[in-house]
Order: sequence, then C-alpha cells, then structure tokens
Amino acid sequence: MAPRHLLSTPRKLANRLALLSALQLVLVGGSLSVLSFAIGRRSGLEISETYRQNASVVELSTRLSRKLSYPRWINTLNLAWLEQNPGRVSEYAAMAERFWNQMRAFPVDYINYGGADGRFIGMERGDDGELLLNEDTSRSGRGSMAVYAMKQGQRGELLERIPGMTETHEEAWYTDTAKAGKPLWSSIYAWEDQPEIFSISYNAPLFGANRNLLGVVGVDMVLSQLSTWLEQVWKGRDGLALIVEPDGTLVASSRPSQTLSRSKGQVERSRLAALSDPMAQALHQRLKGGANGKPERAQIDGHPYSLVATPWGTDEGLNWILLTSLTVEPGTAAADRDALIALLASAGALAGAAALTNRQIRSLLYPLRQLESTSEQLSQKLSQATSQLQPESLQFHSGVTDQSGEELVSLDGALRQLVDGYNRLTSELREREASLAEAREKERYRDAQTLALLKDKLRSSLQAAAVAHEINQPLSVLLLNSQLLIKQTENVDLSALPSGWKQQVEGIRHEADRVVLTIEKMRALLRNVQTEHQRLNLREISQSALLYARSGGSTARVAIDSMALEREDAPAWIEGDAVQIQIAIVNLLRNAAEALIDAQTAKPWIGISIEAQGDQWCLDVADNGPGLPQSLLDQLPLQTSKASGSGLGLFVVQTTMENHSGQLDVATSPQGGALLRLRFPALPSSGD
Repeated sequence: MAPRHLLSTPRKLANRLALLSALQLVLVGGSLSVLSFAIGRRSGLEISETYRQNASVVELSTRLSRKLSYPRWINTLNLAWLEQNPGRVSEYAAMAERFWNQMRAFPVDYINYGGADGRFIGMERGDDGELLLNEDTSRSGRGSMAVYAMKQGQRGELLERIPGMTETHEEAWYTDTAKAGKPLWSSIYAWEDQPEIFSISYNAPLFGANRNLLGVVGVDMVLSQLSTWLEQVWKGRDGLALIVEPDGTLVASSRPSQTLSRSKGQVERSRLAALSDPMAQALHQRLKGGANGKPERAQIDGHPYSLVATPWGTDEGLNWILLTSLTVEPGTAAADRDALIALLASAGALAGAAALTNRQIRSLLYPLRQLESTSEQLSQKLSQATSQLQPESLQFHSGVTDQSGEELVSLDGALRQLVDGYNRLTSELREREASLAEAREKERYRDAQTLALLKDKLRSSLQAAAVAHEINQPLSVLLLNSQLLIKQTENVDLSALPSGWKQQVEGIRHEADRVVLTIEKMRALLRNVQTEHQRLNLREISQSALLYARSGGSTARVAIDSMALEREDAPAWIEGDAVQIQIAIVNLLRNAAEALIDAQTAKPWIGISIEAQGDQWCLDVADNGPGLPQSLLDQLPLQTSKASGSGLGLFVVQTTMENHSGQLDVATSPQGGALLRLRFPALPSSGD
C-alpha cells in the first residue's frame, strides 16, 4: 500500500501531468511536425525525382530489349526452317512469301538471306510502309539488285534495277557472321545499294552437312527508324534520350535529326562530341564520368537537369550506353534550406521537452508502485494457467478502491479487462478445438470421395483405351480388305459386278480411315492426361503460341490483333503445363482462322486478350466470323460446326482446361463472331 498522504492527492497529480503533457505535446509535436514536413518535403522531392528518372530509364531499357528481341525470334524461326530442308535456299518464291509474312507480323525493317555463292533475297520496309522485295538470284538475274513490289506475298512488278552489286557479300551483316560462325549482332554499317542508310543486323550462319557455310540469314534495324521509335518512346518528356557506343558515336536519338550528319558530301554517323546542342554536350560530359547508372545534376540553359548514363546490351551481345536527361522539378534548393531551419528549431524544442519529461517521470514512478505486488500475483496465476492442458478461468482482486485515484482505478480496470479477455479466449479455444476436430473428420471424408472419383476417371480412361484398341483391330482388317478388293478390280471384268460397287468400297475405305484417325487422336488425348505443372506466366505462354500461329498455316493468312495482349506487362501467374496450354491456344486461333476463311469474311479479324476477373485469369479468342449456332453453344465442345470437322480441336481445349482446374466458355463476340474464353485459377503475384 502507498502512503496515506499520496492517496489524498490523485486529482492534483492528474492536473499536473495534464499540464506537463500539454506543454510536451506543443513543443515536441509542433517541432517534429515542422521538421517532418520539411524533411518529408525534401525527401519526397528527391525520391520523386530519382523515381521519375529511374522509371524513364527502366522503361526505355525494357522497351528497347523488347524491340531488339524480334530479330532473334525471326532468325531462330528462319534458321530452323532452312536447316530442316536446306534445299529451300533455292525456293525464292517461298522465301519471299515467308519474309513478307514476318515483316507484316513484326516491327522490323529488313529480313534477308545471303548465300555463300553471292545469291541474295531480302524484304525491305519502305518509308511509306510498303514492303519491297530485293533480289539478286538466278531467277531475277545475277550481278544487279532487282527491286519488286509485293502483292499478297507474291512478287509483283519490277520497280528498279540497281547495277554494280558485288559478287560476294562485303557488308558487315555477312562478313561478321561468317567470321564468327555463330549468331550475333553485326557492327553498324551502311547499305551497299543505299549508302545513306545505316543499320545494325542480327544474323545467324546456315551450315551444310559438312559444316560448310551455305549462307547467312539476318534481320536489320535501320538507325533512322530506331531514332523515330526512340522519339515516340521519349515523347512528352522535357529532356533528351540517346543511345551511343562507348566512343560517343550515336546509335539513336530522341531527336532523329541528330543521328546522322553530312561531311564532305557524304552521310555519316554523328559523334556526341561534335553536336552543338547544349543538352547533348552536357550528356557528353556525363559520359566521360562513366556509365554507372547514377543521376547527376547539371545546369543547362539556366535550368536544372538530372543526367544518367546507363550501360546496356551486355546480355544482347551489344556494348551500348543509354544517356538520358530530364528536367528537375523546381523547389529542391528551397526545400534544403527549410529543412535546415526546421532541424535547428526542433533541437531546441526537444531539449525543453526532455526537461519536462524528467520532471514528469519523477511524479509518476512512486504512485505506480501501488499495483506492483498485485501485478506480480496476476503474472504467477497466468503462468500456472497457461501450463495446464485445459486452463481454468482466472480470478483477479487488486484491492484498489475509488479512493486510490482515477489513474490507478483506470489501470485496475485495464487489468480486469485483460483477465476477462483471457477467460473469453480460453472458452473460445475450447469451442474451436471441437469445431476443428469435426472439420478434420469432414475433410478426410471429402479426400476419400476425391480419391474414389480419380480412380473412376483412371478406370474410365483405361477402359476407353482398351475399347479403342478393340475397335482399331477390326477396322484395320476392314481397311486392308477394302484396299485388296479395289486392287483386284483392276484386272477383273467389272461387267458382272453391280454398278457403283467400286465407289462404295472406296467409300468404306475412306470412312474407315476417318475412324482410325479419330481413334488415334483419342488415344493421344488419353496419353496426355498426365502432365507436369509448374508456375507459368500466361502472357508469355500466349505470346509464344501467337508467334507459332503467325509463322505459317491458315492463321498466317488472317490478321491477329494482339494489342490488348501486349499492352500490359504485369505477369499473369498460373500453374500448369506450358505445352498443353500452347496447343490449346493454337487450336483456338486455327479454328477461328479456318472459320473466317471458309466463310470468306470480307475483313477477317481475330483478337486475343488476357484480363483478370476475380481470382481467375481469362484468355479470350474472338473473331468477326459467322459465329457459332445456338445449338452448338448449348452442347459439349466435342461438337463441330464444320462439314468435315470432328470437334476434337475444342475437345483438346476442354481436356486441357479440365487438367488445369479451369473452364472453357463458348459465347458470341461483340463483333458478332465466336468468343472462346479460357478461365485459369490465378496464382498470387507475391511469387514473381
């Protein structure tokens, strides 16, 4: 118990503490508020400036990497296509059509092939966007470059013939690659037939069976077009963006007129040191300081700018540097001065608050000892209660009365609430333990049901495989016998046989072929039940499937709108088998393309997009074709609207979605055609 004279002054203690606390709040709160505001304002400006600069550099780097990835993809596809059949190097029409399709699908400037014997064929994108075929082959005449118009993938009229071409390829795209013997980016070079055009090319050598060089396939990025692209990327920013080589030679500029210059009547690449632009000169000085990615301040024409030099391209096999300048937001110097003044004022206020705190502590220590013994007793009871398997309720009596003072009465009440809360928690834990036991029993029952269902599905799959095997044997005999009958009719007098007999036997053979093919597809589906799932980005899987679909077949003949797919960079994480999902997407694209071609749609269109809906990622494939009949919308995906179709394409998609705990929705698109939606369970983004 505290001394009696203390129990008679609780209100005076409260009033004194209230006054001291008010003074402390005024001193500490006011000073810290001012200091926090000043420092926060200054830090906010610094962070905002750094973030704005870094975000611009990261965006530029990311978009440049994406742009330069297209030549790699195209070369990989073309090299695989030629290695599969080296004789295609002489199929000039097929190569021209393939390059034409790729130029329409990818934002590149030139795709070409050069043979070791001097043959050359390339597809160029003109300034007006038209595609031109450049050819120096046996069919166009060797020794000169013939330029043709392209009409629907076919060579059109001759537009120009450029004489005096070299017998062998002496440009960097060919010589660098032939010397290295592996895929790489060439050095920047001027075109032989158009010396005013500079470009960089990603190329790959093509070897024969004896490792002899057959030729080189390549994709060009024209520097003037790269500068135009950089101008669009940097649009809306007050500053300058440059791509340079370590010696300061420009590769591209957000001000395209700076990229090339004319000296003694010849066009050549500009050097950063020779540009008269003050901002370019400031970036030249920043380049001398080293490409370390750290922002530096500089005054340009009386305005503050933040300059950054960032190395880029090591992973691409390039040695480039990104130079960027952005204007600095005003008010940074004023924020520094205000922060210093606020810091000095806060130091004085904190010193006064420390003196008041010392006095306040002295007045608080003694009265609080009144509950020390009671608190220790409560702690002992809590320790005993928590060690029991089923703890009992606690009882608390501190002996504090209304005469002890308002502060101690409040503390006594808080302790009582703690005990009451502990007692309620103990009761709830006992009730939840019983609920958990019941839930575990229900979960075991559901697991048993799930296991039984999986066994039934496996047994059904095995039975279906056995039935397919049994059906396939007599069908094979029927097919063999029908072929033998048709063979025998070639040397037999058919006058004694009924009319149309041979056509009927051929019909039997044709239908047997279709049944055997269907059974083989069903068996392939059954073999594909077991899959290996892993964490996947649905956007990357979709882009890979889209790349494959655009490379040939019916889907290459129809424009596929993927802007909605490529507009977003955020990963769409799912769990699944990449190959199965790619096959399902290609099937949807192929079905849509074939429907548009069969219906002879005037302006065929296919769109692919991905969006989040709740806890699912939805991949949509829509078209503007004839759509699906209502009867097909209400039936299983094994149905088909094609006269000769089996419906297995959509069945493959449905099987894939079942294997991924997903769902296939079939509906009508806003354009009036078909809309097929794949719903995948979404994974949390915290695992990127």
